[in-house]
Amino acid sequence: MDWSVVLTFTYPQEAYMAKNYLESEGIETFIQDELTAQSGMYANAIGGVKLLIPTDKLEQGIEILKEGGYICPADLYREEEIKIVKWEKGMDKTCCPFCGSTNIGKKKDPDKIMVYILLILSVLFPIFRSSYKCFDCQKVWKYKK
Repeated sequence: MDWSVVLTFTYPQEAYMAKNYLESEGIETFIQDELTAQSGMYANAIGGVKLLIPTDKLEQGIEILKEGGYICPADLYREEEIKIVKWEKGMDKTCCPFCGSTNIGKKKDPDKIMVYILLILSVLFPIFRSSYKCFDCQKVWKYKK
């Protein structure tokens, strides 16, 4: 019988929860690399604890795991698109430039280039760049001069 990896987990107990859920729906499962993950900090090095199901039941297993909340739709993991807003004198930073709402928040994200430079130089603190998020229209933006 051919087996396919349907999900990977950091901790074996998470894999066992999904395993029990699939088996309650009548799908045979197998957990791989659980003991290696338990022996230390090796879970990420080996690719996590793997939950395998028969290849011929892969599509059915994925649908069952989606229904159970173990697999979320891909759009939940999509990164927010950050829009660039040209900064002009007199602009009000307390309201959204797209919908005019004042229900906004400031986010601090690490600048990726600075993170790489600081990692190379072995400095442990990243430089953060500010972005804004509107909680009404869900847009994320940065001001640029």
